[in-house]
Amino acid sequence: MIYLLRHGQTEYNLEHRIQGRMDSPLTSLGREQAEAMGRTLRQLLEDGHEFEIIASPQERAMTSARLMRDAAGIDRPVIPDARLQEVGCGSWEKHHFASICARDPLVEDEPCFLSAWANYCTDGEGLDVAVERLWGWLCWAGKRDLIVVGHGVSGSILRALYAGEERDGMLRYHSARQDVFHRLDMGWVEEIPVR
Repeated sequence: MIYLLRHGQTEYNLEHRIQGRMDSPLTSLGREQAEAMGRTLRQLLEDGHEFEIIASPQERAMTSARLMRDAAGIDRPVIPDARLQEVGCGSWEKHHFASICARDPLVEDEPCFLSAWANYCTDGEGLDVAVERLWGWLCWAGKRDLIVVGHGVSGSILRALYAGEERDGMLRYHSARQDVFHRLDMGWVEEIPVR
């Protein structure tokens, strides 16, 4: 079973800037969101100590993972895994999404950021590379019990892969909000509200 969490709100999230591989510190709300995820997990899990905690090595995810772990009362280390890092967004990073749309109006017509990135971010990591990286991680995860703290776009790809989506289905996945997380279990993806 995998509990898949997105990091708490960052300054870039607040400003509607694209982060990708760049980092931005958590806001006070982001810190509260990570702690609330931990409290929700504490209520859901009989014994959270059975779960490994894995996080993207990017600081916003590692900080969120530590805050979540402490609020959940889990006495386990947070293990960084580079395969969980956010997708590379090339020249889009640090820019407001609205400015990207202004440069190329076709971007705005896409159903979600994942689709816009996959189809129009020509100097980013690329969907095929990201899918290969994240599929490799899912294969490694296997039947382990994990709590994973990652990112919006890479998390969308992970959920889509776990659910068996093909490319077209995957490109309709929105980034998870920071007031929910997902349980991936037995081929199903369930959204869980943070309380």
